[in-house]
Amino acid sequence: MAPGPYERVLETLEDLDARLAGLEVGYNETNASAAQEHVDQLGNFFESEPEHFVALRESVDRLVETEDSAHAAAAKEHADALRDRVEAQIDEE
Repeated sequence: MAPGPYERVLETLEDLDARLAGLEVGYNETNASAAQEHVDQLGNFFESEPEHFVALRESVDRLVETEDSAHAAAAKEHADALRDRVEAQIDEE
């Protein structure tokens, strides 16, 4: 059975979390590009753009623009909040 939208979002958030963890250690172009791609994919799910998604996008954009891994921790916090939100939605159904 193919994964549903919630499962795909959780998988994308898990992959994003791994990329951001790597970026916390040090800036890496491959991880940064992948993080941006994951955020773009998540934009399709979070079309209403909740506060944490907007903050996640801004943190990842700053990370890429400045090549400063300090922004990875903030991005990770917002990604974790989005994951918690999706998991809560699953529990409600």
